[in-house]
Amino acid sequence: MTIAVPKFLSDENAIRRMLMVVLALVMTHLISYQKLPFSQGYQFPIIAFSIFVVYGIFICEVNTWNYRRLAAHNHHAFNLKNISRLLHTNLLACAIIFTLLTFAQMLVFQNLMNPFRFVGLLSICLMISAIETGVFVVLGLSKQKSRNPITLNKVAAEKKELTILRNDELIAFKEEDVAYLINMDGCIFLIDQKGHRFTTQFESLSEVEPRLSSRFFRANRRMLVSRNAVRSVKKDVNNKLALEVSHLHEPLTVSRYKSKDLKDWYKS
Repeated sequence: MTIAVPKFLSDENAIRRMLMVVLALVMTHLISYQKLPFSQGYQFPIIAFSIFVVYGIFICEVNTWNYRRLAAHNHHAFNLKNISRLLHTNLLACAIIFTLLTFAQMLVFQNLMNPFRFVGLLSICLMISAIETGVFVVLGLSKQKSRNPITLNKVAAEKKELTILRNDELIAFKEEDVAYLINMDGCIFLIDQKGHRFTTQFESLSEVEPRLSSRFFRANRRMLVSRNAVRSVKKDVNNKLALEVSHLHEPLTVSRYKSKDLKDWYKS
C-alpha cells in the first residue's frame, strides 16, 4: 500500500516556510509579547507576529539564494572553504537585513528600539541563520555523497601505492613483486615476478608511473619495467639497447634517445 504524500509537504521550501511561521509564533510570545494563550488579558499579537514573519522570510530566502548560488558555482562541491564562505555570507546578509528592517520598523511605528534589545534580537536572528545554513550544508553533503558513491574502483584509483581491483577485491602489490606493467590494446596489465598477469583499472602508464619509485623505468610508450626483472642489457643496432626481461618472451628494445637514461638507471 502506497501512502500519497501531499505535494506541499514534499516541497522543501514549503516546509521551511511553515517552520518559519511556527518559529515566528513562538518568538512572538516568548520574546516580544511575553504572554501565552489563555493568559489573563491575552490578545493575539498580530503586529509583532507579522514583523517576525517578515524578518524570517527575508533572512531565510536570502540564505536559500546564497546556498543555491554557491552550490551551482562550485558544482555542488562542499568542502571546508565553501562551507565557511556560505556561513560568512549568510551571517553578513542576516545582519544587514535585520538592521535595515529594524530601522524601517522604527520609522513606521515611530518607536526607538532599545540598543540591548536590538543586539539581543540580532543575536537570535544570527543563530537562526547559522542553524539554517547548517541544515543546507548537511543536505548538500548528503546529496554530494549520494551522487559520488565510494566504490572499490575509486578507492584503488586514489591509493598512492600500487593497488588494483580484481573480482571485487583490492590487491596491493609491493614493488619488488612486480616485474613490469604493459599497455596492450588500451588495457594496462601487471605481470608479477612469478609471471602471473593481472588486469588493472588504470587507463594509461602515465597514471601508474607517479605511484612507482626509481626502481621502475619507462622503457617506451608501452612498458614500465622493474630493475629486478631485467636479466641483461645488450647493445642493439643504431645505438639502441635490448633488455632481457623476466617473463617477456622477446627482447625489450629501448631507443637510442633513452639509452643513456637507461644505463644511468640500471647502474644506480
